[in-house]
Amino acid sequence: MLGDNKRTIAHGIVDQVYPERHSARVVFNDKDNLTSAEYPIITGFTNGNKSYMMPQIGESVICICETEDDISGAGYIIGAIYDDKNPPKVSDINKTRIDFADGSFIEFDKSTGNLTINCTGEIKINGKKIYLN
Repeated sequence: MLGDNKRTIAHGIVDQVYPERHSARVVFNDKDNLTSAEYPIITGFTNGNKSYMMPQIGESVICICETEDDISGAGYIIGAIYDDKNPPKVSDINKTRIDFADGSFIEFDKSTGNLTINCTGEIKINGKKIYLN
């Protein structure tokens, strides 16, 4: 739980990642290139159902820092943000999309119900039973 002190929201660039702990360190360019402590990355869920997605080194992120005057202390990475160098691939309120660096993507369009999977490698589907219509 966050303490009673003032918190601050800061914009930074991911400098180091720790995939095994789902955490990272962030450099804050507007704070004399100060590097954060190891911050946990906030994710959708972690108990029973689990989600996992790591930011890349160099990714632009927003953080909540425990104290206003010491952003090198405890904090959390809220998530990545788009910028002019890295704009989103789509701009449609009806679409949810995940793009991968190799060109693969998954896209769902809720206005049509269409799900598009573009994969540059193999697609493996495992299941007790697989039904195709």
